[in-house]
Amino acid sequence: MADNEFVRSSCYAAAANAAKAAGAELSERDLAAAFRAAQDEKGRLKAAGITDNVADRMKGIAEQTAERTRIAAALQKKHAALNILARDRLEQTIEAFKKAGLSPRDSLLAVMEGSQQGVAGARDSVSARRLGYEARYVGGMMAEIQKDRPYLVNVLSDKRLSDDVFREMGELREGGKPGVTGNEDAKYLADVFAKHVEASRSDLNRLGASIGKLDGWAGAQVHDDMKMMQAGKETWIDGIAPLLDLNRTFPDAASADEVKKILGDMYDTIVTGVPNKATAKEKGQRVNPANLAKSLGKTRVLHFKDAESAISYRDAFGYGNSIYGIMSHQRRAANMAAQMDMFGPNPEVMFNSLVESERRKLRDDPNLSPQDKVKQIQKLNADAGPLRGAFDVMSGAISRPGNVTAAKVANDIRAVQSMAKLGGAVLTAMPTDVVGAAQAAMFRGSGFFNGMVKQIGGILKGRPKAEQAEISYLFGEGFDSLIGDVLSHGLANDGPVGKMSKLTETFFKWNGLNWWTDVGRSVVGRTVAAEMGMRADTAFKDLPANYSHVLGLHGIGERQWEALRQATRREAGGNAYITPDAIRDLPDAAVEPLVASRLATAKTPERKAEILEQGRRDLELQALRFVADETNYAIVETDAASRRISTLGTRPGTFAGEAARFVMQFKGFPIAFSQRILGRALFGGRGASKYERIMNNAPHLGALIGGLTVAGYMAMTMKDLVKGNWPPRDPLDPKVLTAALTQGGALGIYGDFLFGQQNRFGSGALETFSGPFIGTMSDIINVPLKARSALEEGKTPQMAGDILNLALNNTPFINLAYVRPALDVLFINSLRNWASPGYVNRQQRNRAKDYGQRQLLPATLSEALR
Repeated sequence: MADNEFVRSSCYAAAANAAKAAGAELSERDLAAAFRAAQDEKGRLKAAGITDNVADRMKGIAEQTAERTRIAAALQKKHAALNILARDRLEQTIEAFKKAGLSPRDSLLAVMEGSQQGVAGARDSVSARRLGYEARYVGGMMAEIQKDRPYLVNVLSDKRLSDDVFREMGELREGGKPGVTGNEDAKYLADVFAKHVEASRSDLNRLGASIGKLDGWAGAQVHDDMKMMQAGKETWIDGIAPLLDLNRTFPDAASADEVKKILGDMYDTIVTGVPNKATAKEKGQRVNPANLAKSLGKTRVLHFKDAESAISYRDAFGYGNSIYGIMSHQRRAANMAAQMDMFGPNPEVMFNSLVESERRKLRDDPNLSPQDKVKQIQKLNADAGPLRGAFDVMSGAISRPGNVTAAKVANDIRAVQSMAKLGGAVLTAMPTDVVGAAQAAMFRGSGFFNGMVKQIGGILKGRPKAEQAEISYLFGEGFDSLIGDVLSHGLANDGPVGKMSKLTETFFKWNGLNWWTDVGRSVVGRTVAAEMGMRADTAFKDLPANYSHVLGLHGIGERQWEALRQATRREAGGNAYITPDAIRDLPDAAVEPLVASRLATAKTPERKAEILEQGRRDLELQALRFVADETNYAIVETDAASRRISTLGTRPGTFAGEAARFVMQFKGFPIAFSQRILGRALFGGRGASKYERIMNNAPHLGALIGGLTVAGYMAMTMKDLVKGNWPPRDPLDPKVLTAALTQGGALGIYGDFLFGQQNRFGSGALETFSGPFIGTMSDIINVPLKARSALEEGKTPQMAGDILNLALNNTPFINLAYVRPALDVLFINSLRNWASPGYVNRQQRNRAKDYGQRQLLPATLSEALR
């Protein structure tokens, strides 16, 4: 007993001294917790047969527990302060949205994914903030590489370079040996990546996380669960254990058997996606929302002995490469930072609290009838419906598979459908995106024609080079396909997942969509940034009304604008740009008005400097998300709202989730176009009410429909020309005008159905609503059914033609816009005539009758050789 009391007092004293040395005091309860942790360690040591220095080991555990307790207390205090600030800001925002005519539910949706309503701050959402942080974290890295060593931008997918970068990053630690590979480019990239990873870590910690310094960290491993399942649990454990630094990875494990058990649990978690420990929900306990900030510091990290061990593991059981791993890490960091920036350290708790608060306000609102109260309260559901779907998209839960294997198989099927159907997608995108860029420029007050000329002029110059490329990258634009190429090369030889990724990336490179999107986005991004630089000589009150209105949508008011005006402008290509690095260099005097209230309470010079730095950072992020979000209005891509709608709030790898994704395949663009472009054209203008905004924005809607009709006609004409059909269709024919309006995207997927036309991917009404895969399954089933019907009617079945059409419509790559016409002449038309005699002649006669067009190309190879 005396020995036990001695150990207890020693542990208490060790814990108390450790806390005191750090400037804190622990309660009796905290000291008791430290002693219990020490006792648990004693039990593990005894079970492992370790009897040396037990008392000293227990004291060490007590000290470590005391330090963790002190840090946790400080973190909890910080979280409380951050939550108060976030709650106050969110309540003010939601109240402003409601006063402008948004419902409580739409106000909450606007905070997460933005709104098309022309209300101040309506575009300042978590979704937009993610774009801003991503430009800061990933775009900043790409811009630095482009500036210093531009030749490296196009070789980031090189495996040897990637592995050397991995090795060099592992040496960026105390006692490390930078330059160990002898590859100067790898050493340079390692330094750049480490600097920007540290910047994202610092941002996350500022927002409430507690992530330790990542010295010697070379990027996260991406596990390939299919490889792991093929190997089996025992083989995986035997393969990974010798590669790990066991002391750093498992400091709490007292024996080899315990290490093996933990690794086995990790294997099950990775393969199944189910945590190794029973959850509170599983045990019937109250489920508390996860604290995002705390979770960032809790994940068990696999520490490998060295870079070679990590590379060996990746080659055996993972995929990707070190450079892709860094890019993915930075993008995940951007998503987490955006959530915590808006909702505080615990987004889900804040979200649930706001929903309940709005429900109570509706309940107590004397101006609402009981029926209206019930109706609006029912819409405020944090557990299901649009609000839950929006939160799951924001948090990333919408992408977490219920069953990993099922999700991958289904995704591969959809990838094949994409490669079979989207061969000519770039021909539709080209005129539509140019009109979109012109419409966005018109909305900002720069003029429709002016915006179109700038977009076409920029595209004609091709991919940005030198300083223009650096500026594009600084704003986070123009490098998505480069990152995709890095991933696909890392996956190319890694089994089914890698092969499909490589094929998909190759397909979109060959069909031109990757090039077009990257170039188009880089041009729009620079145009938006150049507009800002051009107008920086003008005071906020003198800005064109449309431009100041758009700035206000993104939360940039007079104070922010006056600060931005003081940034040094960068001259390039005849334009003046306000770039993020110039905002970071703003003098204190320019930033002080933005943070005046916080500076007034600062008691030390260090705190004042910290506040000023945060002011610069916030202003930089506002400029970045303004450019990124405006770019998405020109080159439309699936955003948070359209993802919520197109996934119906379901997860991949579940029956409901995969059914939704199959049905909604190819509908992401029409949904994004409808809610983003048409929504802004209708409701995004100036005005105190929805009615005023619609009336003030009517000219934009007319210009949009007119422009898209022209774009649709241009797309149809280009597709006809590629197929050899000439002359162009009569633009005054009502049928042609209707098709052009549909093709241009103004009516989207709904117009395709209403007018009975094939949709923009070459499919009919069934595929329009049920998705291409279900349409293909229907075609397969219909082949024998049609044959049976023909036999019953005494006719000869025409199965050959049906089977040929089925193959042609579902074979990847053969429908590329520049490949299909050649294949038609070489052998496909001959096959069609064989399967259905006279087929080609009938098609040509119908074309001449309907559109007055003739075929410029020979129908078959034999005809060409005559």
